[in-house]
Amino acid sequence: MKIVDENGKSVPQPRSVRRLRTIAVLPTMLTLANMLCGFAAVYLCMLGLIDAFTGVGAADKTTLNRQMIEDLLPTYVSVGGVLIFLGMFFDGMDGRVARMTTGTTNFGGQLDSLADMITFGIAPAMLVIVMILTGHHEGLEGPFVKQRFAWVAGAIYVSCCGLRLARFNVEHAEGDLKHKRFFGLPSPGAAALVASLVILHEHVADVRGAKLVNLMPVITVIAGLLMVSRVQYVHIGNTYLRGRKPWGYVVLMVLVAGTFIAAPSPTLAGIVAIYVLSGPINTLFKRKKRKHKSESGTPISEPNANVPESGQANSAS
Repeated sequence: MKIVDENGKSVPQPRSVRRLRTIAVLPTMLTLANMLCGFAAVYLCMLGLIDAFTGVGAADKTTLNRQMIEDLLPTYVSVGGVLIFLGMFFDGMDGRVARMTTGTTNFGGQLDSLADMITFGIAPAMLVIVMILTGHHEGLEGPFVKQRFAWVAGAIYVSCCGLRLARFNVEHAEGDLKHKRFFGLPSPGAAALVASLVILHEHVADVRGAKLVNLMPVITVIAGLLMVSRVQYVHIGNTYLRGRKPWGYVVLMVLVAGTFIAAPSPTLAGIVAIYVLSGPINTLFKRKKRKHKSESGTPISEPNANVPESGQANSAS
C-alpha cells in the first residue's frame, strides 16, 4: 500500500515494524480512566433512553441510590454529564503525571487522543441526542423530526471533534508545555459546554426545559465548528492559575465557589458559556483593533499563539 504525507508526496515504508516494549503505567491508567468515563457516560445515556421509552416516571428513577446525590443528579443523563467532567480531571492529570515520572511519549499522546474522542466527542453527542429525544420539545413536532435534528447535530459535533484531534496529531508532534493561548475551542471546553447545559436541563426541565432543548442542536453545532476554527482561546490554567496573582483573583475565585455551592448547575453552565464566548468576542475585538491600527499607520505585531492538545504529550485539546 502506498503511503503519502499531507503534501501528497510518497513516504518510504519502513522495512520492519518497531515494537513497543514498555509503557508508562500510571499516566496510561489515568488516560484509560478518562476513556472509561466517556464509555460510562454513553452507557448511562442508553439507560436514560430505556427509562424514557419504557415509561418509567421521575419518582421511580434511581441513579446512585443516595437521596442527596439524586437531588443533584436526578437522571442517568445528568450523571453522564458529571462523568464527562470527571474525565476532564483525568485528562488534565495524565500529562502532568507523565512529565513528573517517565516523561511524555508519542504512545501517550496517541492514546490520549483516542480517549478524548470517546469522552469529549462521542459521549457529549450522545447526551445531546438523549436530551432531545426524551426532553420537553414544543418547537419541533413528530419523533422523526426530533431524531433527525438530534442525529445531525451530534454527527456534526463528533466529526468536528475528530478533525480537531487529528489536526493536532499531524501539526504538533510535541506541544509547548507553557502555552498561554491556542487556536480553536479545545475539545474538553466543547464537551463542558454540552455537558453543563444537559445537567442544567435536568434541573429546569419543568420551567424552561423546552426552550433549552430547542436550542441544543444549534449550540452543539456551534461548539463543533468552534473546535475546528482558528478562534483564539486562553489556557485557563497557565494564564490565570499559575504564578503570583493579585488579591482580586482570590476574591473572585471565592465568590465563584460560593455561587457554585448555592446553585451548582446554573453556575457551571454560566462559567463554561463565558469561556466559550470569550474566544469569538476577543477575536472580534482584536480585528477591530488591528483595523484601527492599520488605518492610523501603526505597525501591527501579532503575538505567537501555540495550539495545545490534551494528553500525556499535552494537557488541553
